[in-house]
Amino acid sequence: MTRLEIKRVDTVDDIAAVREIFTEYLRFVEDYLGQTLAFQGTDKEFADFPQTYDALFLAKLNGAPMAACGVKPFKDEICELKRLYCRPDGRGHHLGLKLCKTAIKTATEMGYKKIYLDTDHGLTHANSIYEKLGFRDIEKYYDNPMESRFMALNL
Repeated sequence: MTRLEIKRVDTVDDIAAVREIFTEYLRFVEDYLGQTLAFQGTDKEFADFPQTYDALFLAKLNGAPMAACGVKPFKDEICELKRLYCRPDGRGHHLGLKLCKTAIKTATEMGYKKIYLDTDHGLTHANSIYEKLGFRDIEKYYDNPMESRFMALNL
C-alpha cells in the first residue's frame, strides 16, 4: 500500500527537499519554455531560501519527497502559489491537487484574501488543477515577458 504524506515544511531536511524539488522545477520549466525564469528573481529566491516564502509544502510517497509548492507574499492581503511541481515518479497520485488544497487552506488561515499564480498555457495538467480549484483568469499582475496565464482565487 502506498503511504502518502502532505505537510507544511518545518525541518531542515524537508526544507532541503523542497529546495531540490524547486530546482528540478526550474530546470523542467526552463527546458520546456526554452528560456530562463531569472526575471522572477530566482537568484535572490534561492540565495535567501526559504525566506521569500510564508510557507512551503511537501508531498512524500512512502517517505520519499515527490512534490512541493510554496505560498509567497505578494502585496497587502494577496499571496502567490509558487513552484508547484511533482517528480515523474510521483505522478498519478493527485499530489498537485492535494498540495494546492493544503496551500490554499494555509493561506486562508494566514489571513490572505486572494491567491495569485501564473502558469504556462501548455501545462495542461497544472491548468486543470487550478481550474478545478476555482482559479479564474485575471490580467497580468507583474512584469512577465512570457505569454503566461495569470489566475486568481478569492479565499
